[in-house]
Amino acid sequence: MQASRIHPLLFAAITLALVLAAGPLAAQGEQRAVEFRFGDQTVDVPRVGAQVELLPVLRLIGAEVAFSSAAGTYGVVHGDHFIQFSPDRLLVLVDGVLQEGSERPITSPGGVAASFEFLEQTLLASLGFRLEPTPSGFAIVPGESREQQVAVQVAAADFAATTTLVCTVARRVEVRVLVNQEHELGVHFVDALPRLDSSVPLRSRRVTALRARDHVLTIELASGVDLLSWHQLDDPSRIILELGTPRPTPAAAPEEPFEQDVVQPIVIDPGHGGDDTGAVAASGLAEKELTLDIARRLAQVLRGMGLTVRLTRTDDEARALTDRTAFANRLAARAFVSLHANSSTVAAVRGAETYYMSLDRSSTDAAAAATADLENQADTQAQERSPLDLILWDMAQSEVLNESAGLALAVQDRLNTRLDLRDRGVKQAPFAVLTGATMPAVLVEVGFLSNPDEATMLRDPSHQQGVAEAIAQGVADFVRPP
Repeated sequence: MQASRIHPLLFAAITLALVLAAGPLAAQGEQRAVEFRFGDQTVDVPRVGAQVELLPVLRLIGAEVAFSSAAGTYGVVHGDHFIQFSPDRLLVLVDGVLQEGSERPITSPGGVAASFEFLEQTLLASLGFRLEPTPSGFAIVPGESREQQVAVQVAAADFAATTTLVCTVARRVEVRVLVNQEHELGVHFVDALPRLDSSVPLRSRRVTALRARDHVLTIELASGVDLLSWHQLDDPSRIILELGTPRPTPAAAPEEPFEQDVVQPIVIDPGHGGDDTGAVAASGLAEKELTLDIARRLAQVLRGMGLTVRLTRTDDEARALTDRTAFANRLAARAFVSLHANSSTVAAVRGAETYYMSLDRSSTDAAAAATADLENQADTQAQERSPLDLILWDMAQSEVLNESAGLALAVQDRLNTRLDLRDRGVKQAPFAVLTGATMPAVLVEVGFLSNPDEATMLRDPSHQQGVAEAIAQGVADFVRPP
């Protein structure tokens, strides 16, 4: 039996029908191009659905674009700017700052495509350009768009009664903080589009989620948590929000009122207090008593210099270590000085030393590590926090680290020149009481109670006054440079 054959006329008809049908199908697959103009040059850039090819636009403005097949990323260089992004990924690296883009670019026939919003707000705006509509497409013109993106890195420090949330932004922005609805805050960026830096996760028991859309950074709060206060700081630009319950617990609230002073105060922290005596000399002098005596004298001297001063405790009362810096944060303090007295198993050890925070949890030397361990023993919260929590917070604190070092050097220099004490220098160590400070913060060890001669000297009111005056002069040198 022979196989059936298609009649030649029928075959020709089928072929003609397929050819005629191919035209409309091909036309449907083509996308209308968009004209981009830069100076006196123009280029027609293909669309990919609702998106547009990115590489022709970037090359039009003179950017160098390269693709790394090993990393699967595109690198864009234009002047001093560098951008790195990848298809199918939200994160974009802009001038060394990792931020979250508005969408995931897609792989396309021309390499990579994205929406016009991504092209303008993530790529062109970062290079100093913006789009202006034209009858046939867009003109690319120099200048910052009013709605330029700004990277926002958020870190949190949970204290006993409050949480300090620090939003570090790439430049100074105008913001308003509003309660959008129950358990939700909105940080409204008037002149920018916030983009979250997702390089580090946020860890806080009082903040449940963050999201950025259009001009608003939304902060979702845990049940019972409200906004207590907020303020902005410069150099670098930061938005500081204090979160907690509307009625702080009595144990966490100093007796002095919380109203923020018009002039940023110097916050003095007398170490220890209550059941926490701190170090005790053979003569019976307790560290908690010594630090309070010196703190009162220090406050009087600073006020005599015209500076505003607040104390974290004014009597023999207990204060959690982290609540002390939380108090300073609420007041937007200019500087934070924590006063302590040292102790050693070697009775001959003596001298004063000034510390500032160590970001990598390391210490200058073994003695500094032992001092930090001793002072941190009273802080059960610090023992409960994970190393990651501390590191993430310290990333936010790193911006004021140089200022803390400057304050420590100024105080130590005055202690050296005014008092006949052995200079033990400026050191770094992971003190719990310094963790969370959003201002320059130092811890001063005024001497060793374990040294009989130095303990006797520290008991003398005239020496206490000298220590207070030396520290005050160091603080004044820092906050009022010549």
